[in-house]
Amino acid sequence: MKTTIITLLLFLSISINAQSQFQGTWQSETSSFKTIIIASEYAILKVFNYSFEENHYIEEDIIEQDDNKFITFLYNPINGYEVTINYYIKNNQLISSYNGDFNGTIILYKKFC
Repeated sequence: MKTTIITLLLFLSISINAQSQFQGTWQSETSSFKTIIIASEYAILKVFNYSFEENHYIEEDIIEQDDNKFITFLYNPINGYEVTINYYIKNNQLISSYNGDFNGTIILYKKFC
């Protein structure tokens, strides 16, 4: 019984912080846009992109998420661009795999202000 409780507490502590690893401002080397991810301990709450250089803001709709990854849908009304984006973290980098009007992978790095 004691082992079960300890195992459960360990699992909960890992799960509780799972989504917060995504939180922050992320930047790729290929775009002026920055990706902002707002997360609680339990869920990804909001994802959006902005560029001061292009004076543009785009929200992403969260489609699915678990402890290690999440999927969003992005629609840009200015040019009709639509993609689904699969996000996960590997080696302190945010890997974003795009499917739709662009197919490919972009690596984002956490910005520290």
